[in-house]
Amino acid sequence: KLTGMVAAQAITAALLARTKTGRGQHVRVSMLDTIIAFLWGSDMGSQTFIDSPFPQQNAASFIDLIYETADGYISVAVQSDREWQALTRAVDRPDWLEDERFKTPALRQENIDDRLNFTQEMLRTAPSAEWLARLEAEDVPCAPVLTRSEAIRHPQVAANAIVLETDHHLAGRVRQARPAAQFSETPLDTFTGGPGLGEHTREVLAEAGCSEETIAALAEPPRDRVK
Repeated sequence: KLTGMVAAQAITAALLARTKTGRGQHVRVSMLDTIIAFLWGSDMGSQTFIDSPFPQQNAASFIDLIYETADGYISVAVQSDREWQALTRAVDRPDWLEDERFKTPALRQENIDDRLNFTQEMLRTAPSAEWLARLEAEDVPCAPVLTRSEAIRHPQVAANAIVLETDHHLAGRVRQARPAAQFSETPLDTFTGGPGLGEHTREVLAEAGCSEETIAALAEPPRDRVK
């Protein structure tokens, strides 16, 4: 799926290059190349600095962990001094500001296990909604961790109208996501679900210019496959 999206972007870029230069070209995309390029920015920090490698644990800590609360999970990302100070206010732990292990971003990175464990211990003491309200009030980067069912029912998802519901003649009422991009001048047609096997055979063949005799021959399954 990801490789297909990269291929579509690459084809679009090649078409633009052809428009500008008048020359076509071959475009090669592999699943291996795609996934390595996709992961590099967020998950391959330990492999980036050739002359100054650092442990994978430190590399992973560029994005803070998902934390358990009293009734679920939330994500909290704290890196800068301002964010750290805001977190201590949100969880009512001003003593963390005096802890020598957490005085600077470098020290908080060096003592990452203690920092994350202390944060986790505090966040387990109250439900997600309470923590999110307190964290947002202090401008701490945070977000709820939603299940798939919760995600598609989120108010922002509804406002974006990205999840569509349609009636399918075989499957009944179905739900699917529209393409993410929206075009002001060429809006997408409304989805109706996937067709049944052979449902549009005659229509497509007629559009292709086939005669009625040819359509009948092609639309009819071979006798040896009729049971």
